[in-house]
Amino acid sequence: MQLLAPIVLSGTEKLEILQRLDRFRKWHSLDDKRYCLACGQIIEGRDVVVVGGTRGTGPLRLICPTRNCHSIPMDWVIPTDEVLTRMSTLPEEETLPRKTTARPREKFSTRFRKFAMQFRPAA
Repeated sequence: MQLLAPIVLSGTEKLEILQRLDRFRKWHSLDDKRYCLACGQIIEGRDVVVVGGTRGTGPLRLICPTRNCHSIPMDWVIPTDEVLTRMSTLPEEETLPRKTTARPREKFSTRFRKFAMQFRPAA
């Protein structure tokens, strides 16, 4: 179940939003491709999901279109020849989207506590 429903936009509107919200890389068309570092998939501008904008006043966000991948533009890179070559040599199983499972809160809180203990408390 998805928390926010994707916003349906025309091609020109989507390109404008991609250009405005992706501060890390330029989008020249909806055919531009990005490599998602989180799920390992190549995504196109036309497939990027736009969410948010509650009642027209909330912030819009861009997320990866791959199922169970909620990466944002910061996690997408322009695919170089090296990335494309590596992807073509991977076995087919590895190029399929990975199934991600939510970690229970206990595990996250335990890991966070261990991480936080590395820092000294403020004096």
